[in-house]
Amino acid sequence: MGARAQISNAARTLLGAAAYARSGATPNFAYQSMLQLFCATGGRSNDAIASLLSLVHRPYKLSRTDGILGDLSPDDVTKAADDIQDKGYHVFAQRLPDVLCDDLLRYATTSPCIRRATDGSKDGDRNLDRFARENPDGVRYDFAESDLINNGLIQALMADKSLLAVAQSYLQSQPIIDIVTMWWNATSLIPDKGAAQYWHFDMDRIKWLKFFVYLTDVGPDNGPHSFISGSHRRGGIPNALLQKGYSRLTDDEVSASFERDKFVEFSAPRGTIIAEDTRGLHKGKHVTRGDRLIFQMQFTNSLFGGEIPVSRIMRILHPDLADMAKRYPRVYSNYIKGELA
Repeated sequence: MGARAQISNAARTLLGAAAYARSGATPNFAYQSMLQLFCATGGRSNDAIASLLSLVHRPYKLSRTDGILGDLSPDDVTKAADDIQDKGYHVFAQRLPDVLCDDLLRYATTSPCIRRATDGSKDGDRNLDRFARENPDGVRYDFAESDLINNGLIQALMADKSLLAVAQSYLQSQPIIDIVTMWWNATSLIPDKGAAQYWHFDMDRIKWLKFFVYLTDVGPDNGPHSFISGSHRRGGIPNALLQKGYSRLTDDEVSASFERDKFVEFSAPRGTIIAEDTRGLHKGKHVTRGDRLIFQMQFTNSLFGGEIPVSRIMRILHPDLADMAKRYPRVYSNYIKGELA
């Protein structure tokens, strides 16, 4: 992309930012321009905007930082954020308690879900009464976000102080939770693009941090999450790959661009919690035996970006969430509008 095109995309992004400030919605032309700028600058454009946002939305002063990640000290929070800044990810020593893993697994085997269409299939997405774990006929099964965020178990995770502390420290800004999801991956013979089993980078927002929680044991055959260490940094993805745009990449394409020691696979027991900046190249390996259940929650520094369907919390079921929403309203502004009981 030439200098003139970069200037044009920068102007269109700023114009869209002004429209977003007025309406709360991002014009598609502005999102596409942001995406093209990222590819042209190797991420420098996103970093510049994120720096401005950190001045506008100064981080909250958190009264406590304990939670599912442990009783974190300020130094613990900083070390985790620094580790993510360096490598793009951090695996926490503390795991989600077994009882909560059991409760979420029970939910995931008894609740309605959506079987996602697979590559090349003529069938579209299909709503199911439950995930047929004993005999699945698809690759990925998602739970509706609107159901998840109106569940007390999930609301407890949304209200977790330790997750908020690490996210805020990494983003250097008041964060917003903008994605809450949980899904099954079932066995397949080959990787599926729609199930995110090819290498890719995310670019829905300006800057964000995802937390992944394994709710089943994940070994080498169960589709371990995979990441290219350091690829989240500016210039971390080679221009040859960025020139392909916002697309899925094969193992051969990525292997030709990175040393073997940069490839990380997260085989780990259930309850493992991973924080990751998925601006870096990542994928979920396809499952060749058994299955995988994973929970994901994302914190972002702004809702400017790609169009993501919005769900609402209709009723606060967990008391911690009610307290957190009063203390830190921006964190929950994507899901809570006005006062809720």
